[in-house]
Amino acid sequence: MKRISLVILSLTIALFIACESAPKKEPPPKKVSTDTSSIFVKSSNEQLAKIPVAGFGYKSSKVPAQKWNKFAKDAAPIIKKIIDNLPEGYVLQVTGHADSRGPEEPVGRKPGNIKISTDRAKAVYNALRKEGIDSPNMTYKGVGSSEPIEGVDSADDSQRRVTFRVVPKE
Repeated sequence: MKRISLVILSLTIALFIACESAPKKEPPPKKVSTDTSSIFVKSSNEQLAKIPVAGFGYKSSKVPAQKWNKFAKDAAPIIKKIIDNLPEGYVLQVTGHADSRGPEEPVGRKPGNIKISTDRAKAVYNALRKEGIDSPNMTYKGVGSSEPIEGVDSADDSQRRVTFRVVPKE
């Protein structure tokens, strides 16, 4: 009996020593996001949100020259700098918007908000190119009235605008 107790005690000690000397698994360190692309995109989009092109007439894609000249002077350099520093796989999208008056898709003689907003985006895209901002990393798109300014009546004139944002390349 003493022998069995001694064997059990020896095995217990050996097990205890083995467990103590086994490497302890530490939890993996928390990842700190250092993805510079996402930081650049977020920062750029915050800047771009402050410089929409507004002042479009009803069903029009023509920006009044006075408003464009001010925009080009103030915002074009910001847009150029962002385009010049775009991370791989991203583009600057010129996005046209419309108010909620009229149908989204063409109906009869009405071109529809998608077409009108696309024409606005293309007009600003072309105007930027005339300002010397011409890059394969710049694109345009019309979204109709699907992205209204929050807190503003969807039929309000201010919904007729062009905005800019950095998006993944399609």
